Amino acid sequence: MAQRHATMGDRILFVEDEPEMLQFLARYFSRRGYAVTAAASGEEAWRLLSQTTYDLVVCDQALDGISGLDLLRMIRETDRDLPFIMITGAGTIETAVEAIKIGAFHYVTKPFKPGELAILASRAVEFGKLHRKLSRIHADEDEADRSIVIGNNRRILEMMQTIEKISGSDAPVLIQGETGTGKSVFARRIHETSRRRGRPFVTIDCGALPENLIESELFGHVKGAFTGAVRPKRGLLEEADGGTIFLDEIGEMTAATQTKLLRALQDLVIKPVGGNQIVAIDVRYISATNKDLHQEVAAGRFREDLYYRLAVIPLYLPPLRERREDIIPFVRNFVRELNRRYGKRVSKVDPLVLQSFMEAPWKGNIRELKNVLERSVLLAEGAAITADCLSPSPAGRGVADRVPKHPVSLKTAVEAAERQTIRSALAAASGNRSKAAEILGIGRRTLYAKMAAYGIE
Repeated sequence: MAQRHATMGDRILFVEDEPEMLQFLARYFSRRGYAVTAAASGEEAWRLLSQTTYDLVVCDQALDGISGLDLLRMIRETDRDLPFIMITGAGTIETAVEAIKIGAFHYVTKPFKPGELAILASRAVEFGKLHRKLSRIHADEDEADRSIVIGNNRRILEMMQTIEKISGSDAPVLIQGETGTGKSVFARRIHETSRRRGRPFVTIDCGALPENLIESELFGHVKGAFTGAVRPKRGLLEEADGGTIFLDEIGEMTAATQTKLLRALQDLVIKPVGGNQIVAIDVRYISATNKDLHQEVAAGRFREDLYYRLAVIPLYLPPLRERREDIIPFVRNFVRELNRRYGKRVSKVDPLVLQSFMEAPWKGNIRELKNVLERSVLLAEGAAITADCLSPSPAGRGVADRVPKHPVSLKTAVEAAERQTIRSALAAASGNRSKAAEILGIGRRTLYAKMAAYGIE
């Protein structure tokens, strides 16, 4: 089996009380690109772990004082993701099994081949990185959300074309748009179409973290950097190394943090809070904000030089009220996904409700639409969403208020919804009737007939 050399900076802590073995392991793995630290006892290893972060611990079980099992238990009390490989004697398989139960990645028995340990170490490091990545990624939007926020709006389609054009670039991207328009979904789409797909996609919400924590989250900190910093911590920029960092609500970032971020963009290095050591990073930056950063720069609340660094590729997501041709496809796809999630069988939306959807202001944009539909699907007693399903929520009441109070004929309601849908499809297709018919799922002759009946140009 081919042996993978370490990614620059992968850090291994070896714990072994036999000096010759410890020296051999340190030399062998250093030659393979790992940053190696050696500890001759469990006590020394624990002290090192309190000062530095590692990607892997390889430890002999038979240690005086703090044994290998003891050290593993101590680590698992504070870190569930740090990979740990146990080295045991030939007659201590029971100990190895116990280590696996506690949370060791694997074990090797003496005597062992160094090449086999190297392969195991490589797998353990990758395993640890994967778990850290999974714990960091904020999966705010599921697969259904990602598919339906694209839609057929011409500006959105142009935006998707831009994303395809920059797929081979690492240029920073700034996405601006109102809350709820799907900025985080498009950020992930940019990452997934880039050459960094398969590498970490790490999100940090700059508006959700207190001012005294955002620097620590971004850049990490050393032990004792501030009250409560009892252990060193790797920052999210370092966790995203090789991948993409998504800075959501970048407009909320403090002036001091903006200055540090600018240096990271310019010099490709970061310095943990309270530390002196510089750490090199390789990340692609995607930022998002619901603020107008031009105005923020003019008001002196956002650094102009940082703005131009982040906005090499500026994108703007229009609000839902400016892309009404996408409302009906959104409703259809959301209802389908919600049926799967909740085991419901909603297949229709009352025409009057659909008409109110088309006319509503949707101040909360796609997020508000989804919330209204989720509540409506849950409350629907039959196969249709009616006005009665909307009223319990404030957002739903706003939509329900637009449903006509006096009954109208079903034919009138259906025709109104159908007329609006055809107009939306034609707008999405830039007037191309064949494409509009394809969007609507009908034949061209049927479309021509309906356009003539409704007087649509």
